[in-house]
Amino acid sequence: MKPSPYTRQKKALNASMNVVPYIDVMLVLLVIFMVTTPMLTTGVNVDLPKAKTDNISIGTQMPVIVSLQSNGEIYISYENEVDLLVTEPELIDTLIRLQQQGGSNDSLRVMINADQNNQYGMIMQLMANLQQAGIEKVGLLTAEPLPSTNQ
Repeated sequence: MKPSPYTRQKKALNASMNVVPYIDVMLVLLVIFMVTTPMLTTGVNVDLPKAKTDNISIGTQMPVIVSLQSNGEIYISYENEVDLLVTEPELIDTLIRLQQQGGSNDSLRVMINADQNNQYGMIMQLMANLQQAGIEKVGLLTAEPLPSTNQ
């Protein structure tokens, strides 16, 4: 008798695991981690002058404002002095003097008011000068972001 074309043939069971989907998932995860890891290590928003930030808390001593223009000129504002043009050594000496006047209970806070067009190296040099003066609390001043037109 001829076998019916509608009968099901029994095949042997395949007990081995199919690892191809697992390899695909692992490769996708590897690509995701490779793309996101450099972003996590830098963590710097290049457009800082237009960031929305919280207000600083006012302590017993007003913060010193150090302004850095794009041409490299440094101005300092503190107590009764407003926008006093200083050199880097004068800045360090002034900050050390202000920190000694403030006492040890409240450390001196410095806010950096840098032009948006400053080179990164100039700002880093300014922050190194602040570190030489023993300043522990440094903030960056920012402007309000422009309202977005696409809503």
